[in-house]
Amino acid sequence: MAKEDFIRFVKSNPNLIDYVRKNNDSWQNLYEIYTLYGEDELAWNKYLNSRDNSIDELVSLIKKVNLESVKKVVDGLQKTISLVQQIGTNEEYKQPYEKSPVFGDLDD
Repeated sequence: MAKEDFIRFVKSNPNLIDYVRKNNDSWQNLYEIYTLYGEDELAWNKYLNSRDNSIDELVSLIKKVNLESVKKVVDGLQKTISLVQQIGTNEEYKQPYEKSPVFGDLDD
């Protein structure tokens, strides 16, 4: 098998490019598989279906998310944002100074 055939094969299967980038695999390794097995589907299933596997992994990850805990976090963030907005929009309230009856004799 010639290099040109391998290049053509890679161009017709762009998932191989994604696989090499994401899995830190080498082109040398894929070329060796190509020289041993050619374009046999069984040899390339792992590499060509990597995008499908990624989607399956994402779906399973989303299924594992505890929606109740996410809701609690979002509610907490909303309360915090509301509090910060109230602090930012309210004018500062200063109480006028009043003499304390306990220390009244000391104010002279």
